[in-house]
Amino acid sequence: MAVKRTPAPTAEALIRPVWVRAVVTALFAVVAIFWQDETLTLLKFSLAAYFVIGASAVWDYAKDVGVVPDSVRGPLAFGAAAWVLSGVAAVFVGTTTAAAVVAAVGFLAMGVAELVAGIRGRREFVPARDQMVLGGVGALTGVGLLAGMGLDVHGVLGMAGTGVIVMAVLLLISGAGLVHDAKRG
Repeated sequence: MAVKRTPAPTAEALIRPVWVRAVVTALFAVVAIFWQDETLTLLKFSLAAYFVIGASAVWDYAKDVGVVPDSVRGPLAFGAAAWVLSGVAAVFVGTTTAAAVVAAVGFLAMGVAELVAGIRGRREFVPARDQMVLGGVGALTGVGLLAGMGLDVHGVLGMAGTGVIVMAVLLLISGAGLVHDAKRG
């Protein structure tokens, strides 16, 4: 069976947003897992920064009309909007439980959006396959956060960070694959 590759022009257009999201995701994972003095303020602002900057990268990815098909663009635009709203809401929460709920809603919304985008576009758009895996991990992270709503700040950051580590690795692999495909063209 032949390996399907992303066409070089498509890969070139998607390299930047995928790498930006990969780096932002990796940075959030490092903060979530390794920061020692966790506070509600750290939780709120790290979630807000991750969601808003990540949404910008997802929007950058989805806005390319000539590159990304509409079947993928729509769900990703929805996910980006959900992340912006979750990021803004995270700043205003007053408890760890509320922050966990906001994070869960953000991860679930983007996870479902990426799953839908991946399923709809997987036949015509090779990078959509990455969206399915990212969506699954994001949705599971959201479910985990809902299950762990009673956790302290350390627990919420740990749960979010665990899912985000997996997403960071997937995005780094995807970004490297796009660079490779762009050079082949």
